[in-house]
Amino acid sequence: MLRHLPLFALFSALFLSSCSSTGFTGFSYDPEGVEDTSDRETFPQYYRTIGFSGDAVWFSNEYDGSRMNDVYRIGPDHYRVVIDPENKPINNSPWYGFKVWSDRPAGITVELEYPESRQRYYPKISSDKKNWSPLNASRYENRGSEQLGILNLELQDDTLWVSAQEIQTTTSFAGWLDGKKSKPFVSSQTVGYSHKGRPVKLVKIAESSPEPIKGVVILYGRQHPPEVPGYMVNLIFMETLAEDTELAQNFRRYFDVWAFPMMNPDGADEGHWRHNAGGIDLNRDWHSFNQPETRAVRDALLPLKHRTNRRVFYGIDFHSTSSNIFYPIEHGTKTFPLHFTYDWADRIIDEMPDLDMRVLPYDTSSPIAKNWTYHTFGADAVTFEVYDEIDRDLLRKLGQRSANIFMEKMIDAYRNELKLTVDTLPD
Repeated sequence: MLRHLPLFALFSALFLSSCSSTGFTGFSYDPEGVEDTSDRETFPQYYRTIGFSGDAVWFSNEYDGSRMNDVYRIGPDHYRVVIDPENKPINNSPWYGFKVWSDRPAGITVELEYPESRQRYYPKISSDKKNWSPLNASRYENRGSEQLGILNLELQDDTLWVSAQEIQTTTSFAGWLDGKKSKPFVSSQTVGYSHKGRPVKLVKIAESSPEPIKGVVILYGRQHPPEVPGYMVNLIFMETLAEDTELAQNFRRYFDVWAFPMMNPDGADEGHWRHNAGGIDLNRDWHSFNQPETRAVRDALLPLKHRTNRRVFYGIDFHSTSSNIFYPIEHGTKTFPLHFTYDWADRIIDEMPDLDMRVLPYDTSSPIAKNWTYHTFGADAVTFEVYDEIDRDLLRKLGQRSANIFMEKMIDAYRNELKLTVDTLPD
């Protein structure tokens, strides 16, 4: 397979240079114009604390990861919180987040209103912004036809945090990364900056190895800010690849991991529904590269095309949606390794029957991270979608089990596809 590397590189160059337009007009859930990734105006929320002294109740969005554009009183202990996106048109991914408290024990009703959108994410609550649980079903109503979510909350003196998903910001990512860098084979570097100057980080899991050529696995994450379950699976997946198990050690002999877990830091910190601070869906910018975040990741990865001691084997782009789904490259497309995604998905489905996972192939025409990986490196790749409301114990199991199966199958792919070629090369 190695002797074909120049052909893959030539194909990639021709593809990227000859296409003035992708011809892509969006998936069924995309708004019109999503293929145009030039900057668009965004409308930031105003950070403030709003109090209703007669009820002794206060609301606030003064923290990273919040989204509350306005709040007003409908009646005694009854409020409406208005949730607007960063700009429009936009995918229906209405992120919300606020904290609320009272000077007295109180039961209050909060209506979440989405002008021109509708409720999507089941509310999560926390008393410390660290430990989260779904709001009790008896205290929640989704009035989709009225574009409202109705929450009945019990308040005490302490602050209650309400959010579409667990709050995972650049600060929490930095804390997670600091804990992982205690391992000598885990490192990070800043490869670029977002519109608002937040760093885009490359995290590497890479050990010294006697192998003359190592495979590289690329992991992309958090292109869409509200898709926290996919982000969480990404981190668990990485943790599993970095464990001290015999399997993980063997995997790291043959493979390096290049990961970008927080690709949209502005959106994560500013409570965006889908876009970056330039008003763009980053996962539609893998052809034009108009956005600094996608350019930074591209420029960090492109040198791998010219390294003789590395070969990109696979790419995974982690997301969240309405169910657990693998979106592989369509079966008739020749990838390296061939049909890896389908074999990996079959094992996950067999070993996790409680997961309810689907496999939906797509062609490689859309300007998304998965397809750029294929067109640039000839490698197989997948969009790994996690159910928005997946049970968190099952989420952890999915991250760990999918990573272990992945390592087993990747090692087999290395030995079958690459190492046999390496071993037959002349000295």
